[in-house]
Amino acid sequence: MKKLFRIFALPILLFQVTHVVAGIIYTNPETNSKLVNIRSNIIIGVNSKLDPLAVKDRSVIKVTGSQSGKHEVLIRITKDRMKMIFEPETPFELGEVVNVNVNIDKYLPLKNRTGNFEFSFTTQKTLSQKVHNTLYGDKYLTGIEPDQDQYSYHPGTIPEITVSNSLPSDGKIFLSNFPFTNIANTPYLLILNNNGSVHTAVRLKQNGADFKKTKKGTLTFFSDNEAKFFEMDNNYNIIDSFYCGNGYSTDIHELQLLDNSHALLMSYDEQIIDMSSIVAGGNPSATVIGLIIQEIDENKNVVFQWRSWDHIPITDASHQDLTASRIDYIHGNAIELDNDGNILISSRHLDEITKISRTTGEIIWRLGGSRNQFQFINDPDKFNYQHGIRRLPNGNIILFDNGNFHTPPYSRAVEYALDEANKTATMVWQYKNTPVIFGFAMGFAQRLENGNTFISWGSTNPSATEVTPEGNIVQEIFLPPGIYSYRSFKYEWNGPSAFIDTLRNNIPLKFSLEQNFPNPFNPSTTINFDIPEYSRVNLSIFDCLGRKINTLIERELNFGPYSIEFTPNSLPSGIYFYRLTVNEQSETKKMILLK
Repeated sequence: MKKLFRIFALPILLFQVTHVVAGIIYTNPETNSKLVNIRSNIIIGVNSKLDPLAVKDRSVIKVTGSQSGKHEVLIRITKDRMKMIFEPETPFELGEVVNVNVNIDKYLPLKNRTGNFEFSFTTQKTLSQKVHNTLYGDKYLTGIEPDQDQYSYHPGTIPEITVSNSLPSDGKIFLSNFPFTNIANTPYLLILNNNGSVHTAVRLKQNGADFKKTKKGTLTFFSDNEAKFFEMDNNYNIIDSFYCGNGYSTDIHELQLLDNSHALLMSYDEQIIDMSSIVAGGNPSATVIGLIIQEIDENKNVVFQWRSWDHIPITDASHQDLTASRIDYIHGNAIELDNDGNILISSRHLDEITKISRTTGEIIWRLGGSRNQFQFINDPDKFNYQHGIRRLPNGNIILFDNGNFHTPPYSRAVEYALDEANKTATMVWQYKNTPVIFGFAMGFAQRLENGNTFISWGSTNPSATEVTPEGNIVQEIFLPPGIYSYRSFKYEWNGPSAFIDTLRNNIPLKFSLEQNFPNPFNPSTTINFDIPEYSRVNLSIFDCLGRKINTLIERELNFGPYSIEFTPNSLPSGIYFYRLTVNEQSETKKMILLK
């Protein structure tokens, strides 16, 4: 059995505009990219639909590493036929230069043909560490597991939450609880009634985050235990999971599910950088953390990737100590799909909202921070160290301004009207509490359907406040001292009331099976499948009478995509099927026809 790595790779010049040729408008990694993950795929984006026959032509690309040599690749075309994905069968080597030659002319319209397109990129020098729990601001959360008495549900393990009401909007409050310090706490996903009573409590093994309702009515949350996001139906069954590809760990700050069944995620990417060559007194072996934004399709293939290393210099982080041994220079904390299909991201340590082209990967504009391109009107303080970014139905944007560098510090929710052509940002609404509330980390601002705003204050109390457009408080939520929620939300919710100790796993398994083999027998059949993390797997072949012919796998496997080849050998012609059982819960059958 061979495990296939999910990876992508293509070119770009650091902090320069990507050079494209005729029909090719996007590559990942970009030309001359540095610090590329060794498990990265190569993505080519074009400006006209590709001929599907390109997937059968291995001559369209040549990938050669300076140390690893020639790479065989698997070829895919995205559903919209605007991108080709090339998946190397083996990882690249550390610190090598990879050369790529692409010739897809015969699969493009005549006017968009490019000839040979060549580029190169350089892989990372060292392996990155997982940093998904570097999380909620400037703190590191350890995922402290509660003691055994608290581990099983009983009423005392849910934090005591106090709510003060004065005609709040309808709906239920969504949050997850965790401590910054080693105090007694059992982590839950909580859905509360307006009076603070518990509607639903889902106990977790470790901390959870970003618990929210999706546009399609399901629920999603990040599990620190599994280091990925999960989706639940309205009966709290897990129906899907979401995680970064290309060798990157999944960051907890944001998951956005899109209407086309794709998802937007982010990853924090640690690299060793010689900062002495960048700033005076810099550490020659500093750990610097960049940001990766990914779009994954319904099969968990990365179809778009953006890396801060290619576009934003480390020195743009004006509030960071660039002589330190560890520098988190971006600290992305929110992703929003904009109305025009492009991407907005919030980068706390840049004090910046950035708009990125989802077609080319180029930066469209930068709002706030040291490279601000907008004139701020009615808001001399601007925002800094912010969390969250959302485009509102009225076309404005709203965010939570943590305000760490206001004098004195204060936090607020703030709404801007953006003129993207003339580059102006006009503050049209804000809520700053009296007396001032300052949440140094975390937080969010959610505009409700009735016009009220639900504000998560982050690392302080009150935990959340609902205010009217006029700034009148209609609800306040208080968690116990030392207990916080990364974000809180308010939604209409009709799911059942429940106390759940163990989440039920109904993740559907996806399979592909090729049958175009020559007569008289198929030389082999390749079975591809994905599994959840650390699952007990049984993969067996049966004949049409249900008699077991062969057991291909019977053991525990790590999560991810797998491929196994079934060779019929001397089997007679007939119909056979395989049965894949995961954790002895999910079962799927697929027919194999031997001609």
